[in-house]
This record gives sequence, structure tokens and C-alpha cells, in this order.
Amino acid sequence: MINLDKAERKSIIIALQGKAKEVFELKKKHRQKRPIVIEFSGSPKSGKTTCINSLELFLKRNGFKVEIVQERASVCPVADKKSPMFNIWTACMSITRMIASLEQKVVNCDVLILDRGIFDAFCWFNWLSSKKAISNANKAVIENFLSMDLLVNRIDIVFAFTATPDVSIEREYANLLTDKPGTIMSKKTLSEYLSSVRYIIEDKRKYFHEVFEIDTSGKGPDEVGKSVTEMTLETLRVMLIENIGYIKPDMAVIKMLEEKRFISSIIDNSIADKLGGISFGMRNDIEACEELIQPIPIAVITDNKHKMVLTAKKKKKAVSDGSPEKDKILLYVGGHTRAEDVTNINANDLLSICRYTLQREVKEEIGISLTFDDIIPHLIYCPDSAKSKQHLALCFLVERDDIDELKLRIDEEELVRHREVNGTFFQNINKLVSEDSHNFEPWSIEIAKNLFDQNISAQLTLSSQQISLFDT
Repeated sequence: MINLDKAERKSIIIALQGKAKEVFELKKKHRQKRPIVIEFSGSPKSGKTTCINSLELFLKRNGFKVEIVQERASVCPVADKKSPMFNIWTACMSITRMIASLEQKVVNCDVLILDRGIFDAFCWFNWLSSKKAISNANKAVIENFLSMDLLVNRIDIVFAFTATPDVSIEREYANLLTDKPGTIMSKKTLSEYLSSVRYIIEDKRKYFHEVFEIDTSGKGPDEVGKSVTEMTLETLRVMLIENIGYIKPDMAVIKMLEEKRFISSIIDNSIADKLGGISFGMRNDIEACEELIQPIPIAVITDNKHKMVLTAKKKKKAVSDGSPEKDKILLYVGGHTRAEDVTNINANDLLSICRYTLQREVKEEIGISLTFDDIIPHLIYCPDSAKSKQHLALCFLVERDDIDELKLRIDEEELVRHREVNGTFFQNINKLVSEDSHNFEPWSIEIAKNLFDQNISAQLTLSSQQISLFDT
């Protein structure tokens, strides 16, 4: 094991603390809607626990809130560690505790650490399969469950720790007065498991945003901790400044959008395919580039008869003074596509990503779970200013027969009710248009006219000085 000298160690500490300060300053400026989730997995005695403890202490002492979902193997009621039930139990315990933390009404941490989780479960089930301890059919069922995008998309980074069997055994017995092998801590089992870890890194990488192998065989804890801490801080930084989606449609498509403003999916259900592929970049860079268009998936939620519609307003502190959203009625919820919405297990086409984005946005903004798999979106484009030309709405119409039963939980940092005295988010569209259509912003005008057959003659004209609808 290589130990750093005092000067090297001090240099690393200074650099990491400087990076942490930079990220913490970003955190003050930008709202973090959810924690980043990091899973630590890997071979026994590969330095995983030491690194988790080091990362937790570093983050806490630099102002970040950390929560750890501890490994539950030591308290598993299944005595046989080579039983599939042992790994089913530990995997389910990790998943339930991750969900419990992420689904709270209030975000309680900046970083959620999983001490073994979904990736780790893949590794153990692969090893069990190699030992003929679980059938291929049962393994496939378990893997299908573990690879559900609702679960794996929550994990931002996987650190898969590895070490050679000789190093693992040396570390195991360094402070023990025995050299007898255990159930797992034998050279044969460790070799087999290490092969499983490396196989899963390649085979299941597509299910996760980032997977890094951390081979600690010839490294000391400072060197390992430096790499892990740097990657954690960078992930936090990217989340705070946002990697948003953009497209570059050809001029013929843009001209058609400009002429029509609203394109119904009934008229042309292939129009989304003509928009081209989606890419991602830093928000400031994308918004500074006039020729790039940002696709914004939005959901319009109404009853089956189209009499009621969900309405909201942006909270004043959530928009800038010049925003056309300020004090305006919105007939939708939604927001930017983000790089975190993408993994290779989902189709990477624009529509698939927008559907997943909208599922996330609806959950974040109004606290309910909706899917949009069978809905073809309408397109809304209102190029009334230089900034509005950069935003294209993909409008998903959601018809429900149970709007009175929906238990909405709004994001109080972002939204307020329209007409708070009514105590509801759903308003009668006829009454709303007759009384408040002058308070609609452009996309809501198009929604009212084209989806609810409302006669709104007034058009909202935006000054070229006004900023994007989605500037927050």
C-alpha cells in the first residue's frame, strides 16, 4: 500500500477544500431539488467502508448534509450468505431505505450514500448464478426488477471497489489472531467474486449514469479518497449548474413551427421525429447560443370532458422581474430535460427522454406519479422574442376521470395556487378564460385555444428584452 508524504497529503487537502468551497457557493445560488445518490460496491476488504467514512466526514465538515444507507448484510436474518434469499433480502432493504430517503416531502441531504445497493446486488446474483445457486429464470426476473428505471435512474454514480484476492486476505487478517478462511474470505471465492464484479461493470454499465472501478490493490486510502471525493464534488457541481437538453432542427421544421405555433399530434404524429436528436450541455452555454432550441416537456392535466384544468402560478422568488411567467397563469407543469434523465437502458430519442423528464418534473412540482408512454405530444412554439425562440413545448395532454381524488403536493419553492381561496389547483376552463385569459402566458393561450376550444383572440406579445419562459 502506497502512503503519501505529508506535503502531498496537505496539497490534496487544500485542493479538495477549495473545490468544496466552490461547489458550496454554487449551492447557495442554485437550488438543489434532490440529493445526488452514490452507491459504493465491490469486493470484500477493498477499502469501501474506509472511503465511505472519509467521504462522509469531508463533506460534512465542508458544509454538506450527508445521509448513509448502511449495509444490512451483518443483520440479515438469513444465516447462509450463499443463499439467494440472503442477497434478495439485502438488496430489498437497500432499495426500500433509498426510496424512503428520496421520497420525503423535504430534501434532507445533499448526498445520499448507499453502502451496497442495486449494482452490488447484480454482482452477487451473477456470482450465485455461476455457482448454480440460482436458476437463470429467477436471476432474469430479479435483474428485470433491479434494472427498473424508476430505481436505477436515481443512482448518479457507482464506485465499484476491487482488490486482488491476496490483498483482500492480507487486509482481512492484518489485525486478527487467526488465518482460517471464512465463508467468503477465501482466495477461491474472492477470485470468483472479483470476476463477477468486473463482468457486471461491463455488462450492466448501460443501466447507470456513471460506473467507476476503483482498484485499491496498490493504493493507500488518501489516493483512493482523493479520486472519489473529486468525482463526488464534480457531480454535485454539474447538478447545481444543470446540464440541459437542446436540439437543432433543420430550417424547414423551424419555419413550419413559426408559421403554425401549435401543431397537433393528430395532424402530424411524426413531427417529433423531424426535430432531430437531443444533446446536453451546461445551461449557461446553451442559453447563450441563439440557434439551439431547448425542448420543454409540459403536462396539461384535465378531466375526460375537458371542463377542468390544472392551473398554477410561479412563485415570485422563482422567476426574475422581467419574466413573462411572473404573476401569469400557467395551464401546465413541466420543465427542462436534464442529462440525469438519460441512461442507455431507455431509448435515447427525444420523445423517450421527454417522457421521463416529464415524469420527474410532475413528481417534483405537484407530488404525483404519472406516466406518459402512450401519449403523443402536441408542439407549441411562440417565437415572440429572441429568448422565446429558444424554447419549444412538447405538450402532453393527460385526461383523468379522478381529478377530484388526486392528492397534489406542490413544490412550495416553485409554485402557488391560482385563486388560492378556492383551495384547489383545478379550475373551470370556461370561467377561467372569461375572467382571466388576459393573464395567460403564450403557451397557455395556445393550450386554451387548441385543446379546450376557447376563443382567445388576444395574443401575448413579448418584448425582445424579456427572458425565457423557463429561466429558473
